[in-house]
Amino acid sequence: MTYYVGMHQDVREILSTCGITSYTHWDEVTGRLSCGEPREGSDVWPGYNAALQAVLREETAKKLEAAIRAYNAAQRGDERIDACFIETQSVIRAADEFNDGSTGQ
Repeated sequence: MTYYVGMHQDVREILSTCGITSYTHWDEVTGRLSCGEPREGSDVWPGYNAALQAVLREETAKKLEAAIRAYNAAQRGDERIDACFIETQSVIRAADEFNDGSTGQ
């Protein structure tokens, strides 16, 4: 998912609500979301976006999708989240080596 960097706390709350504790986050990503102006970290296009990736089980991904849709519906302007959900053929999770994989993520 990508979003305006100033929304990171909101995104963390969404992840927490969905029970997601494992993810990779990139600060200061440049580009243009599906709504709003580009954010390139320059004088012409100030600001940055952020990007986040998580490997989720199907049930958790559905919760996250619903939470993002609800969040976006409640927002005005360009402070919304772009996200895509990609089904994978195979996943290796480091945590699965240490537990039974029942974390819900």
